[in-house]
Amino acid sequence: MNRKISNTVAILLIGTVIGVFVFYIQGHTPKYKWDSEYSRKSEQPYGLKYLYDLLKEKKLNFVSNQSFDLLDTNVSNTNLIAIDSELELDSANTLFLLAYVKNGNKAFISTDAVPKTLLKSSLSMSLNDSIDEYDFYESDSIKVNYFSSDIPHPEYLKFHYQYLKKVTKRNWSGYKPFYFNSVLRNDSVVPISFFNDSVVNCFYVQYGKGGFIFHSDPILFTNYNMIQTSGFKNANNVFSYLNNGPIYWSEYDNFSELDNGHGYGSNPLKFLFSHYTLKAGWYLFLFSIFIYVLFRSKREQRIIPVLFKNKNSSIDFAKDIGSLYYQKKAHHNIATEMYNMFLSDIRTRYNIITFREQKDLIEQVVERTEINREIVLDLFKKFNEVKHDTNAKPKELVELYKALENFNKIKK
Repeated sequence: MNRKISNTVAILLIGTVIGVFVFYIQGHTPKYKWDSEYSRKSEQPYGLKYLYDLLKEKKLNFVSNQSFDLLDTNVSNTNLIAIDSELELDSANTLFLLAYVKNGNKAFISTDAVPKTLLKSSLSMSLNDSIDEYDFYESDSIKVNYFSSDIPHPEYLKFHYQYLKKVTKRNWSGYKPFYFNSVLRNDSVVPISFFNDSVVNCFYVQYGKGGFIFHSDPILFTNYNMIQTSGFKNANNVFSYLNNGPIYWSEYDNFSELDNGHGYGSNPLKFLFSHYTLKAGWYLFLFSIFIYVLFRSKREQRIIPVLFKNKNSSIDFAKDIGSLYYQKKAHHNIATEMYNMFLSDIRTRYNIITFREQKDLIEQVVERTEINREIVLDLFKKFNEVKHDTNAKPKELVELYKALENFNKIKK
């Protein structure tokens, strides 16, 4: 009898200790991980799931950036997007990527480290030519400007860096003005955007029939920035240099989803011990196994598995984004994004050049879609009224949505 009581007391005491430990860990574990995670599956602030989901409409395919030899070098009018901490290519993968672009395709490369080999090859530079690392500018925010006015949003866009619950300083990457103009700049190079008045952070390199777009700060395309108006507009501006064909999404298939390609994928314990909460959880797991073996290594009945209902997290994510816009009551911003998506749709479906006077654009839409002119004029009128009115009412936004739905139903 005394033995049973002592075992019961011991189990209750151990259970209490575990409960207090779990409660403490939950109370001191941040809800979000504020480190860069350049993964298409990461929903953390500085992951890439939101951008990846947006690009799914463009016939998105996945390819590991260690397997560029799988790219079809005979096709044209397609695109490759690679956003990561670095791009390490061997000579074979570099040759395949160059052949792919040369045939009329576009490659968008945005990394935290200069892709030296690819940059030298695309510019036909000697391997002895020096390419410095990025120049870093410490600040809590930057204003990104654009060289060309023939882009969707030519105005300057402001970005800030948030870590946990406050805006803090970080190192923003770019190319020194004198270095860019003296070493990188030639007839095939077209600068796209800059910050701090003269620091180039994105430029286009013509290569064969296609081209490369090099960007020095991939954090601008992460979830936290993409849900901001500035991040969405910046992505539209930069991606306007891409082809209108299918897109290949590239990242390290074996590493990036865990640790951004720093080698934790091949060493799970190193990854676990890099975070104090995971380390504590690992010790709790070992302690629980010890208690199980000590008190109950054999069960009387098999565990009945619990099957949870499948959940579409992408819908919840879209609802969260919609809720943010609704709380801000910035209906004109929603109308602007609807307009950009509308332009993208007609540009892709009907091969209409949308960067023209609105009068000419309307004529093209009427001709290609075979829709009554009055319906098209009414749709563009509602777009202009709502997206330029900072005090737009929900009723006006609903009417715009209905007009757009009607257009999509009757278009050819």
